[in-house]
Amino acid sequence: MEVLRVPPYPITTTWEVPLPNTAYTVYVEDIIEHTVELTEVTSTVDSTVEYVLPRERVEYDRDFLFRIIDADDLIVVDSNLTVYRPYVDPNTLGTTDAEVAEYKRWEIIARSIIDSYLGNDSATGEGFYNHKLIIQGRGDGTDYFPVWHNPKRILKVYENNVLVYDLDTAADWPIKYVISPNNSAIMRLETGVYNRAEQKPPAIRYATGDIGPFGGGGVAFGNGYDYVFVLDVGYKTVPPDVEIATTMLIEDLKCGNNDYYRRFVLQYKTDQFDIKFAPQFLSGTGNLIVDKILDGYKGNVFKPGII
Repeated sequence: MEVLRVPPYPITTTWEVPLPNTAYTVYVEDIIEHTVELTEVTSTVDSTVEYVLPRERVEYDRDFLFRIIDADDLIVVDSNLTVYRPYVDPNTLGTTDAEVAEYKRWEIIARSIIDSYLGNDSATGEGFYNHKLIIQGRGDGTDYFPVWHNPKRILKVYENNVLVYDLDTAADWPIKYVISPNNSAIMRLETGVYNRAEQKPPAIRYATGDIGPFGGGGVAFGNGYDYVFVLDVGYKTVPPDVEIATTMLIEDLKCGNNDYYRRFVLQYKTDQFDIKFAPQFLSGTGNLIVDKILDGYKGNVFKPGII
């Protein structure tokens, strides 16, 4: 089941089960953090079960494993529960339930076309969504932990498999973590004068004497330490021009104006169908204006790799 992450909250979902007036257990597992919620419910006389998504469950675009289990421990419903924010709210495009349902289908297609056009290496990273992301890496002996996404908040930090920071109880933790001003790295919050180490210092052997080494406060991310970050990444709101681009694509799809064979044919011969297409045939969304809008969100920096 796909649920639109649009007000009003909370959101109620309805599921069909085999028997009326029967006790069931609702099993909901977060696919990212793998937390599990179990809820005891009773089906209605119409053999349906309601599951209410509280506001904290619809704060992000996310996927859940959704199951309904009967008293004999048999799974009677085994499905996904996908909560996502549309690029344009179908409720604003249609006036009747049938029209809203139709626009919802067109929005899914238009959003998929936009995501495919931008790709994973664009400036958006992973579309115009807002979701939780888990990053795992090793410290390099510096005060910066670089990230290749669009971070908004640091939700949790684990150092060597030990929780060292949780945003929900931030006041209780002696060390706090923040996003760098240019959104390119994670830093440890420091007060007063502090010269951050931007690169690992050279390893030089030295004599310590009888009292051992002293001085210096160390670095935020120790060399060889394992770190796991749970981040709030992506877009808090969909940019207005992307909403307009999505609406234009929906209208093209609805009216049949995105026929590639009519938009990008440069040459046509009647004998043996010798057809020549423009390069945009395989690289665009089908609407040149939409392409120009989305080009502003394509990045020029890519993750380095080895071939």
